[in-house]
Amino acid sequence: MRRFDMRKKATSLRWLVFAVAGLLPNIVQAASTSDWNTLLERMAERNAIGDEVALSKWDTGKPVLDPAREAAVLEAVKGKAATHGLDPDDAAKIFAGLIESNKLVQYELLSEWRVRGVAPNGKRPELAALRVHLDQLEGELLQAFSQTAALRARKDCPVSLAHAVGDFAQSHSLDAIHKMALVRSVGDLCK
Repeated sequence: MRRFDMRKKATSLRWLVFAVAGLLPNIVQAASTSDWNTLLERMAERNAIGDEVALSKWDTGKPVLDPAREAAVLEAVKGKAATHGLDPDDAAKIFAGLIESNKLVQYELLSEWRVRGVAPNGKRPELAALRVHLDQLEGELLQAFSQTAALRARKDCPVSLAHAVGDFAQSHSLDAIHKMALVRSVGDLCK
């Protein structure tokens, strides 16, 4: 009779394992790559502004590196972070990555144009107007960071985010420069 009880317990245990396994996908569901889309769209938009900033700097001869502007942006981000439920230092770290990715775009494009000896033709943006656009994006990015806080805290964040970046780059036909800039942009997102 004891042997029968053990079989019965083993069968019950198997059913319990199957039942729990069936529920796990609902409990511990992997993040969808689309969960990152709003954030990636804002980041890609910010990187694309790097194209216009590079044109402006081509025309004016101003350097890409602007430590005073970068410091001002990071201080502004720290000041606004709490209103979005973010740690100021964490927000500044993420924005520092965004600044680096934007500079990456600028350096790459300026290098290409120097090799060719000419920049693209077209409307020439004013750097001041571009900075206004960048400042407007700041709040949208902080909101997107806030909305993805739970995703960024997950253990699978690096893998989920890498897949999301790959999917986003492909679906938006990002060229190599802008894909690399997006990869750099997300470099410090996961906690």
